[in-house]
Amino acid sequence: MSRPARSLAVLGALLMGGGSLLILGCIEPPPPLPPVPGPAPGPAPGPAPEAPKADPVEEVPAPEVAFQRASREGKSPVAQPSTPELDKARQVLEWVVTTYARDPDDPWALGHGMLALGADMETMTDKPAVDWLFEEYGQRRMVAGTPLVGFPRSRGNIRVEPHTDLVLKALMETGVPLDREVTVEGQPAKVADLYRYSLWKAWVEPDGSTSFDSLHDTPWALQGFATAAPPGLAWTASGGHAMTLDGFTDIVAKDLGAQTQFMKDAMARGEAVEKRRQGIFAYTCGGQHSIQGLAYAVARGFGSQVAKDEVQDQITLLYWRLDVELKIYDDLLRERPDAAIILLEQRLKFLGHFLESTHKMAAMGLHTPSEAQAEKLAWARQQLVVTVGTLEGGQAFQSLQEMRADPSVYQMYLDFVGDSAHALRGLDLSTGKASIAY
Repeated sequence: MSRPARSLAVLGALLMGGGSLLILGCIEPPPPLPPVPGPAPGPAPGPAPEAPKADPVEEVPAPEVAFQRASREGKSPVAQPSTPELDKARQVLEWVVTTYARDPDDPWALGHGMLALGADMETMTDKPAVDWLFEEYGQRRMVAGTPLVGFPRSRGNIRVEPHTDLVLKALMETGVPLDREVTVEGQPAKVADLYRYSLWKAWVEPDGSTSFDSLHDTPWALQGFATAAPPGLAWTASGGHAMTLDGFTDIVAKDLGAQTQFMKDAMARGEAVEKRRQGIFAYTCGGQHSIQGLAYAVARGFGSQVAKDEVQDQITLLYWRLDVELKIYDDLLRERPDAAIILLEQRLKFLGHFLESTHKMAAMGLHTPSEAQAEKLAWARQQLVVTVGTLEGGQAFQSLQEMRADPSVYQMYLDFVGDSAHALRGLDLSTGKASIAY
């Protein structure tokens, strides 16, 4: 048996029989089976595409928005030059992204690929990813007689948007113009039609009730909206819910504060925490998407002092989490070397998102890292390089095609692809190669 095959066999056994070791990934695994293996497989069989949603007579009209795109470009003030070791790790991550995140039959991966490689990324079939996403997966939606555009959660066995407005956030963060013309179900449309539809269906209430799956499901929409929102953006959402982006931002901030209170208490007492999927640990990628979405909205001028204060609390908490969470993984690595591939992937996830979150917030002027924090950022970057090197040496990345074909470890395949994209983005922000518009 080859080394990748042996690693995969161990991984499958651990996932099937030792699930307590698997910390929640960036996508909650739904029932559908994975696509068939191959560089660009055809669509997997499944139900017909979701029919266009009918517009109930009582629904409110589509919101009008005087779009105001982010005009400032920020780079991390503590970016450091690359090193030969970092360059090698970056090459590995870029290989993963270009090999697996440009699959035209994996729209979730395409969105991640764009974040790492840019808005001009093409699929493996040389089609602009933006155009392909709308042509192949977009759906026309009618709102009070106005044709708009949405994306389904899934299509048959293909995961399209497992997190609400994941596609919108990817398009907005990478700078795709709102007036860009696209084709949806054979009809002309614009990217702005997706923004307006996403806005129309988005509402949250102070009591936590929401049109989203939960408040956990909101950060992609929050950042997507903030990227092109004018000051004081207000709208009436489906069902007559009166919304403002300031209010949306504050509700997300209060939820994030509540979900991390147990960590704030532990930090104040000088104690560690365990990961039992409690609070923010039950959120996608340890809640770092929630932190990034909130921070971006605040950087764009939305939210009250409550939101601003929460961002500062989360910045302090992230640096504390760096030591605490890496110790958890490293202690487990010593106790369970047979679970190395799982724990190293979690290390990749945390470190990539950590570097992405902290350098983005520094680039947007939300904090200037102290000397001690800058040292932690440099250490985290080195730890990411070591993690990538260890995974590459163990041929984990070379096993991705096998993981993709095996339903028992398909979630790990998705984590590797998505987390490699975030890690690549984090490294590029750390060296000043990448920036963020805000």
